[in-house]
Amino acid sequence: MAPEQVPRSHGYGVRFDPDAQRYRVRNEITGEWLRDGATGELTSFTFFGDAYAAWRQFEVHPRPGER
Repeated sequence: MAPEQVPRSHGYGVRFDPDAQRYRVRNEITGEWLRDGATGELTSFTFFGDAYAAWRQFEVHPRPGER
């Protein structure tokens, strides 16, 4: 992704994009952003819980306590 396409975000995995006032999801292993399959646009979430649930499915490594 080109630098001008990367949202200014803060956090790990689930990141808040202050310009869009939405949460974005990033795979921290590959650096890939979660995108809409139909349009290719960055997927955005209004609520942190929704973004976190999407991140848990998108991230590729097991977290502590998971197999």
